[in-house]
Amino acid sequence: MSTATAAPRRLAPSVGAPRLTFAHLVRAEWIALSSLRGSIVTLIVGSALVVLASVGLTAMMLALTDAAEGMAPPALTMTLNGAAVAQIVAVLVGVSVFAKEHATGSLRTQLAAAPRRAATIGAKAVVVGVASFAWSLAALAVSFAGVVAVSAAAGAEVPFDDALTQIALPIAGAAFFVALVGVFSLGMAVLLRSETWSVTLVLVFLLMIPTVLLTLPFEWAPTVAEYLLGSAGEVFSTAHAEITGEVVRDAVVAIAWPAAALVAGMAVLSRRDA
Repeated sequence: MSTATAAPRRLAPSVGAPRLTFAHLVRAEWIALSSLRGSIVTLIVGSALVVLASVGLTAMMLALTDAAEGMAPPALTMTLNGAAVAQIVAVLVGVSVFAKEHATGSLRTQLAAAPRRAATIGAKAVVVGVASFAWSLAALAVSFAGVVAVSAAAGAEVPFDDALTQIALPIAGAAFFVALVGVFSLGMAVLLRSETWSVTLVLVFLLMIPTVLLTLPFEWAPTVAEYLLGSAGEVFSTAHAEITGEVVRDAVVAIAWPAAALVAGMAVLSRRDA
């Protein structure tokens, strides 16, 4: 009886797993953000509050002044009243993007599929920044239109001379600062890993500390306040006749804060468990 020896079959060449690029991470983060009901509700309610803060305060000011005699408040100033509300909304969204995933444990699953932690946080930062900018720009544009309509109804004239530098750029700059606040909040959430503490500390740092420093009777206090995120970020929403060294300094400081928070968060996350 002869024994037949089967020839070994030639295996097909293995096909590697598809490479997970940064663009894929950004797309995944965008899907995650747009599918979170809490974030969508926050943005919807925030939009209403931004418009209400701008248009409502304008109506109150016009009721207390004589618009026909040129005492109406500037339309840009009243529009930017809603920017503070937009910053608070950006804080809530930026923190929740990381903190909620960490609290539910879904972050571990995400990092198992995409182990490059710095790239994952970077993708979150891109999505938070772009979403915050687009949303706040739309909300502030609607607010400006509402302010103009209310002012016109009260008989006040809204000048549109040099509208690009005096209106469009400050509104776009305010939206850009809202995006920086969102990225800064994300970085702080990665560092603290607590939604409550992150929101509280960011709001205190952003809104309260600069005001407190300006009230202190020390010569160094106003100087320190100028280098904080909340103070330096005002450079983006201010109409500038020319770009001076002080303007560049404030812009660099405002961008450096979220960049530092993000880099620190990436460093810390790469050394500890999610």
